[in-house]
Amino acid sequence: MGCCSLSARQAGAAGPGQDEVELLKTGRSRTWSNSEGQSEASLHPKDLPIPAETEETEGPWGRTREELANLLTTQPISGWEGMNIHSLGEIIWSSLVFLRSYCMEEMCECYIVLSSFHLLILSVDRTKKMFVYEGLLPLAGMRLREIVSAISHTFELSGSMIETRLICCQNSADFNLWVQHLRHQIKVANAYSSVRPNNNISFLVS
Repeated sequence: MGCCSLSARQAGAAGPGQDEVELLKTGRSRTWSNSEGQSEASLHPKDLPIPAETEETEGPWGRTREELANLLTTQPISGWEGMNIHSLGEIIWSSLVFLRSYCMEEMCECYIVLSSFHLLILSVDRTKKMFVYEGLLPLAGMRLREIVSAISHTFELSGSMIETRLICCQNSADFNLWVQHLRHQIKVANAYSSVRPNNNISFLVS
């Protein structure tokens, strides 16, 4: 549903063994109260606007999801090094969200991209109209929890290999799709990882 591809479908796709790169920075952001604790019950942003309930989420630079997927494969991503982005395989879902880790005081605007075994985090340079690489999270071992708080359309991602993050979607439709797709792909990644527990390289698309 709504899938577009980073590359032609191949027998393998980027698998679950890729270590996370922690490079989160501040782009467009929303400030959080200094008195907030580490629990989601106290997460109250000072000026985070309530996203409009529209069927289609806003894309950077007014582009559609398909146009942005094409941009990912045809133009360089600032800060991206190492493997070719095509090795991540098919894009399953992507959208513009607000993201915060518990060590951050601000919730930053990011474009996140779900592939078969990874979640790619990109910040958005609206002046240069380009994506900036922030991190690549393995889905294997990841845990997802829906958050019920003052912030609407929010879920939490955690795991032994990643820093806990809150992700706030633009509307309920996008939230539901993220929860649905992530839960399925985490299950797939965990199954793959249990079959090949010592395989850290061969999961990449060659």
